[in-house]
Amino acid sequence: MTGGEEAAPRRGRAPLRQRSRRRWAIAGGVAAGWLVLEVMTGSAVSATLVLVAIAALAGASLAGLRALGITRDHPWLQRMASRPWRNGQDVLRVAMRHLPDVFVITPSGSLLAPAVVELQLNPADLDSLREQMDLDVINSSLAEVYEEQVVAYQARPAAPGRAQVYAIASGSVPRGRYRLRQGDPVRAGTRPDLLDVPYAHAAPELANAARRRAYAGPVSHVWQDPGQTVAADGTVAAGGTTVMERSVPSVPALRLVTGSLVAETRMSGARAGRGPVELMLPDVPTVSREHARFTFADGRWWITNQGRNGLTLNGAPVTGKKPVSDGDTVRWGSNPDAPLSRVEIR
Repeated sequence: MTGGEEAAPRRGRAPLRQRSRRRWAIAGGVAAGWLVLEVMTGSAVSATLVLVAIAALAGASLAGLRALGITRDHPWLQRMASRPWRNGQDVLRVAMRHLPDVFVITPSGSLLAPAVVELQLNPADLDSLREQMDLDVINSSLAEVYEEQVVAYQARPAAPGRAQVYAIASGSVPRGRYRLRQGDPVRAGTRPDLLDVPYAHAAPELANAARRRAYAGPVSHVWQDPGQTVAADGTVAAGGTTVMERSVPSVPALRLVTGSLVAETRMSGARAGRGPVELMLPDVPTVSREHARFTFADGRWWITNQGRNGLTLNGAPVTGKKPVSDGDTVRWGSNPDAPLSRVEIR
């Protein structure tokens, strides 16, 4: 440093994500396997041909399993992916080390830290963890570690104020495993305006993307400031500025009643399944992670099959897009004992 010039701040290096680590592990395993085959066969060409044959056999086996309906959500594979020797505290410690996996890399190469982070744990792991500490203590500890890692990686917060990290139970996560994702501001109890524009205070290069997401659906939630005046035509007067709010037709609420489980939405394009979706269904093997999608168009709701386990509407298989009405029944699977939902439209 010369001439009184200050050193430029060093840009934080992005953490190696779990998917990248898995890819590097696969690449290392393939390279090691090729070396072993080359030693055994004494020929690089023979080793390559044998490796290609093994890869083709593995691909055919995976395709056959998928055709039989055995995907990563199948109970057999869930048990294989589980880590039963880990208790809740072990899973929490591992998840804390990998909290930077949720950082977003902006087009400029800098890191952006989401304001809300969700940690999904297997229900049994979360129960064992809550036997030793309160859930509020778990969440505050997660938030404290997350903020330390934001500083360590020199990431920029996506919103002003303290970050929030919360843990929830998810039946789709195997024992001893975890899943990190950007959280839901409503679940975390943040301000409602952050729900529509999660990166409103973030980097300028993400501002337009945030606006597109905020107005992507047919329903616009307007959170009115007490000092604003709203006219009958939807004009919002705030101080010296007048903003024209686009008139949006109302969308009736769609409710799925599946036994004691009730899920409701007004969002066109809402997904139904047992994964991270808008309409939660029972966590059973016949229900796919994203089983169906509900869209609102031409003044009514429509359903489209997204899963592989079968979908029936009033007893008829769903092919393409089908209209749904109040009182219809949807069976999530081709088996007679698959969960059955009653549709309520209000």
